[in-house]
Amino acid sequence: MQYRRFEVQDKQSSIVFKTDFRIMEISLQDKGRFNMKINLYREDKLPENYMDIHYKEMDSSIQGIIEFCEASQVIIGRNDKLQKKIFPSDIYYCEIVDRKCYAYLKEEVYHIDYTIQKLQELYTVKGLARISKAMLVNIYKIDRLKTDLNMRVHIYLDNGEKVILNRAYKKEFLNYLHERIKEYGYETDR
Repeated sequence: MQYRRFEVQDKQSSIVFKTDFRIMEISLQDKGRFNMKINLYREDKLPENYMDIHYKEMDSSIQGIIEFCEASQVIIGRNDKLQKKIFPSDIYYCEIVDRKCYAYLKEEVYHIDYTIQKLQELYTVKGLARISKAMLVNIYKIDRLKTDLNMRVHIYLDNGEKVILNRAYKKEFLNYLHERIKEYGYETDR
């Protein structure tokens, strides 16, 4: 068993884990100071990797670590020809069709074993936002938004596809979009 201890530093709302072999950074919302001990154990006989998190109370730093770990997972997608690992950041949008969930990439479509609700819970931090009862869109793949005469919003993606924002989800989607824009330091006209 190999044992390594990490040093944790608070660096302007992020944690930087430093070792002699890599640096890993996790963004957090909490800007306060905190101390945390992190231990790594390598066990060659484990059937799969796992992580336990021990905490005194759930705070924003622990929640940030959990969200980061959940969002860095890959999704297994299948189509007629093959099975592929899909990173959430590669997804343009997800849609439920005939009770099956599909992930639409730049030029490919894969069936994935998730519900829309579960995808939204896990990958909101990666930019997936709800635009209808059966669809999520990746806000980082949006080229432009266009409103038509019926007050429907057409979302044009940078791969040339167009999806429609349902009116029932319009306020929630636009609020989410404005929050993300503010995170990057841009001003919004709200």
